[in-house]
Amino acid sequence: MNMILQICKEKKGEKIMVEIKEYQEKYAKEMSDIIITNMYEINIKDHGKEIIDKLSKHFTEEEIKKNYPKRIQNYVAIEENEVVGTIGINKLRGDETGTKYIILTLFVKIEKHHKGIGTMLIKKIEEYAKSIGAKELYIPASIYGCEFYRKLGYDYLGGKKELNEDKEYTLVKYL
Repeated sequence: MNMILQICKEKKGEKIMVEIKEYQEKYAKEMSDIIITNMYEINIKDHGKEIIDKLSKHFTEEEIKKNYPKRIQNYVAIEENEVVGTIGINKLRGDETGTKYIILTLFVKIEKHHKGIGTMLIKKIEEYAKSIGAKELYIPASIYGCEFYRKLGYDYLGGKKELNEDKEYTLVKYL
């Protein structure tokens, strides 16, 4: 199993150790809890309860166990034996070049937001994407996440800040 130890600053002078590991089924419950909690506490502001109720059904422990192995790659961030973040990548539907990929389900435990964990996960997925020949990375982003992705070099698709039919923005980064 591929494992990377990384240090992430939490507060002035205080550091936490975070490991980025490949997805394993044993992480599904904690991943589900992180994703669904973020959806109901943050994403609900952009999408409303009805849409979140519908979307959250795709991120139960059972659904993660069933669907995540179908993706090209998934990672989790682990701090003190606890999952604190998750990210995945898959081929972009409709891409015939084989060089376009989509970043999926980047979520960090709410109390760990703004600690650098999301950045670590993005950097890891970008590293992986480059290793498989990706030239473009797309990410569907909530209003909440847009500025985070822009700080990491992603820009609005076509240079236009426009919501798609799912009330999300699509951002892209050229590798």
